[in-house]
Amino acid sequence: MGMEEATGFCRQCNANRLIRRKATSHVFHFVMTLLTFGLWLIVWGLASIRFGGWRCSVCGAKVERRLFT
Repeated sequence: MGMEEATGFCRQCNANRLIRRKATSHVFHFVMTLLTFGLWLIVWGLASIRFGGWRCSVCGAKVERRLFT
């Protein structure tokens, strides 16, 4: 499983930082969806929510990433 990276404001560091979260393997989930005749879509949907969320790469604090400001 890979990592997604972006920039965001960390309130703990009080600065814009590189933020990371675990990426979803869409190829794996697509294959599993085909093999289970669509039943795996539920698991894929839950995996796409990404319960861990974005984290600051410096201090590890949770960061809320806003797409539009």
